Amino acid sequence: MSKPKLTVIEGGLSSSIEKRNKYFVSAYVTDTRLMGVLSIYARWKISDTDPDSDLHQFFYIDCEEAGLETYKSIIGNDFEKLNYIEQALIGGLGAKKISLSERHLRGLITYYKRFNQIHSLPLPPNYGEYGFITEPETTLTSDEMKALMNEICSEITSDYQVINYFLMRCFGRDRQGATYLADKSVPVDLYDNYHQATFCKNVIDAERTYEDDAVSYLCESLIEQNNSYEVVISKVVVKNLKVVSFSKCSGFDISTAEAAMMLAKPEYITVYEVLLSDDDMDNNIGELTVNLDTIMSTHENGRMFMAFKKNNDHVDERVFRLSNDVKGVYFLTDFGQLIVSAYSLPDIRYLENKLKASPLAPFLMTTAKYEFKEPVLFEFIQSDFEDFEDFLNFIKNE
Repeated sequence: MSKPKLTVIEGGLSSSIEKRNKYFVSAYVTDTRLMGVLSIYARWKISDTDPDSDLHQFFYIDCEEAGLETYKSIIGNDFEKLNYIEQALIGGLGAKKISLSERHLRGLITYYKRFNQIHSLPLPPNYGEYGFITEPETTLTSDEMKALMNEICSEITSDYQVINYFLMRCFGRDRQGATYLADKSVPVDLYDNYHQATFCKNVIDAERTYEDDAVSYLCESLIEQNNSYEVVISKVVVKNLKVVSFSKCSGFDISTAEAAMMLAKPEYITVYEVLLSDDDMDNNIGELTVNLDTIMSTHENGRMFMAFKKNNDHVDERVFRLSNDVKGVYFLTDFGQLIVSAYSLPDIRYLENKLKASPLAPFLMTTAKYEFKEPVLFEFIQSDFEDFEDFLNFIKNE
């Protein structure tokens, strides 16, 4: 899974908090282990402080390569700030929140602290604020780790899910995740030669069914690594929702243009003129983040607000696309335009209706609607153009 560009507010802990006793209140973890990421939240009561001044901690973990990479904290129960951070960290994961006991919380953070140490990765800043969770270290038993994996891995209900998750974990060099989905005899290190590879697309075709009800599938995977693309053909045999055999058949490099053709899909765009001053829009920017459930990132010619789907059902498809977890995009340009984009008619209508129901509706005027055979919004965002119409005129002439 691609990592979110986090735009979050900083916490306000003082150094004296480190020396005070903390009493566990609650914690949760997302059920996104098979996507290769986890978000963890923990809440603690702090001794000798106002009863409403709890310590809230958020952790973001990349299970593939970066390990424990992000830590954010807030002291006090300002739920608007808490919701903002939570949305930034888990809004794009399509996750369910799984309750964690204090022991499982400590064991999970300890596990990924060791992961960082083994791979010579730095821990997130402000270790003094969260180090108490791993001091002393809590080592979960193999049975406890197995039970925890069952909790943090979303339920598997189809062969398509098994295959897409399994290949995603293999290309991500995530042996623990791949092993969870396979029999012990299955090699999960066949694709360890890939480094920071992105599992962009996968097409699954059933090849044959065996007498024991196992089914053999041929998979055509599009992989991106260091801005280069490769198509890899694998054979995966599944029985009772477990991978029982796995082999690489072939692989070949393709050009960026060929990869773009493989990833091409329609894009629907609606353009609005914003009838607010820049200052007034800045004062109402929360309508595009919290109220519309989006994650904001800043670009040279505007701000992008990405809306994600509430689940990871896109993994349960014969043709998997990594980008299919995106519901749509709102892009607010510095030129005073709001551009809304989605990859299907139902999704663009959903985004438009969300805007109509928001307090921003009276200050937005629809100026154009488009359907493109392939995505163009991200090209505009990366261009030097300020006005979307000027950009379209340019690419038409090109």
